[in-house]
Amino acid sequence: MSLALRHAVALACLAAAAAVSAQEATIEYRVSERDTLIGLSETVFIGPQAWREIARLNRLPDPNLIRPGQVLRVPARLMRMRALPVRVSSAVGEVRVGNELVQPGAALAEGQSLQTGANGSAVLALADGSRVRVPPSSLAEIVASRGPGATEADAARLAGDGLFTGVLRMLRGSVEVLAAKLRRTQPLEVTTPTAVVGVRGTQYRVSLDGDSGATRSEVLEGKVKLESPQRSVGTDIAAGFGAAIDAAARAPVPAKLLPAPDLAAMPERFERPLVRFALPTEKDTVRVQVAQDAEFERIVNDQKVTAGSDVRIAGLDDAKWFLRARRLDGQGIEGYDAARAFVLKARPEPPATNTPRSGAKQSLGPVEFNWSPNLEAKSVRLQVASDAAFTQIVAAREGLTGTRETLEVGGPGTYHWRIASTKADGDKGPFSDAQRFELRPLPEPPKGGMGEDGKSLTLAWSGRAEDTQHVELARDPAFKEIVAQADLNAPEWTLPRPSSSGTYYFRYRSIEPDGFVGPYSATLVIEVPRDWRYLWLLTPLLFVL
Repeated sequence: MSLALRHAVALACLAAAAAVSAQEATIEYRVSERDTLIGLSETVFIGPQAWREIARLNRLPDPNLIRPGQVLRVPARLMRMRALPVRVSSAVGEVRVGNELVQPGAALAEGQSLQTGANGSAVLALADGSRVRVPPSSLAEIVASRGPGATEADAARLAGDGLFTGVLRMLRGSVEVLAAKLRRTQPLEVTTPTAVVGVRGTQYRVSLDGDSGATRSEVLEGKVKLESPQRSVGTDIAAGFGAAIDAAARAPVPAKLLPAPDLAAMPERFERPLVRFALPTEKDTVRVQVAQDAEFERIVNDQKVTAGSDVRIAGLDDAKWFLRARRLDGQGIEGYDAARAFVLKARPEPPATNTPRSGAKQSLGPVEFNWSPNLEAKSVRLQVASDAAFTQIVAAREGLTGTRETLEVGGPGTYHWRIASTKADGDKGPFSDAQRFELRPLPEPPKGGMGEDGKSLTLAWSGRAEDTQHVELARDPAFKEIVAQADLNAPEWTLPRPSSSGTYYFRYRSIEPDGFVGPYSATLVIEVPRDWRYLWLLTPLLFVL
């Protein structure tokens, strides 16, 4: 080959190399006064062999000569990778690194693990702009967080351009990844003991089943690759699908994500410390999470609710909260979210109601309401209504400081009463559960007296057919000298005329089927006259006299 041809080939190769290099990511490095080729190879570039390629790319006249201020274009792959911190952008509840509680803003290094408690959650901010939400009861380790660059600042800047290596290892629980949408040199990975999940720009979830060891992933946006690190089995998961892989490393089959559950039965306001409601239409297990924010980055409660069970959430403060729920299919793959906000206002808690108890009955007249004190409350609010919805208030009191109040509430009928606490600062708590009670009418005065035949007493009064009637006839108004009494099934009583004449007193009371005993009626006074029918027998004696 002639010299001219060799030069032409060399120039062509150099041009091709330059063209290839121009298509890949490069970093501008400014030479400082203390830089040397050997020093740069040991601290900035991956090794001495990188220098020749850098010299060709920059067409240096003398590869052995570099000058301060000179700017070199360096392929990112030839730069040493520098560790970049993972920031804790938010943390709520119990979040630990080792034995230390973690505060927002803390920096985690490679090899450190973040653990969330049953009421704790955190969000990790990666150097490339991705965010990883770590819900309660999870454990994740930072395996790799690196970017190329001469300094950490350079590496951080280039990580935002997609030149970033990020690996998070799941040891327990789950994570939700919101990966930055970048042109990446390599995937952002989440690994578990049974799977590797690689992604380029997406939103997805990864969970590790502590019992079976299965790894599950659901993709909400973009695409991920789910594969086994032990065997060459795996699958691509598109948005709207999920898949699971277990220790047996059987090839995962993507399944369509279940639709969001129906939260129509969930109230918008709760007034008891235990938030409780049913999901009557659900046939699947549902995962329920409660967070302080609508983005669900500060999750404080995470649970799975089996079909037919109520959702029960304890330990929340009075505040506005956000709840989301998703169904689980037979593989444990989680579907789409349904979310609703709700308000909890349960404090100060209402006092405990004592009397009248729910379902109680009493005769018409003043009603005494009695309750146990709430030491956190300065005063009490009392309401009585004729309807269960308390739209028809018949009596109301505010500022009560004792534990009892007597009120006239109205005529016979069914009533409802409830009570609430008020703090010293005026903060009003919710009302107690309403207690229903009934005011029974007073018994009507009885009627009757001597029968038309003069041989019996006939007494009657109004009464219900289902009630038992207890009756008493006495010689004194205090009913200490009772001469006759009975329990009847009808509101009437016929008895023989008393043998002795004089004044008698009658009263009755009704006993209802549930055992409620009404008061005695007004007393009916009965005059039994002397019986003159046999007086003619004494007529002969008059003539003798």
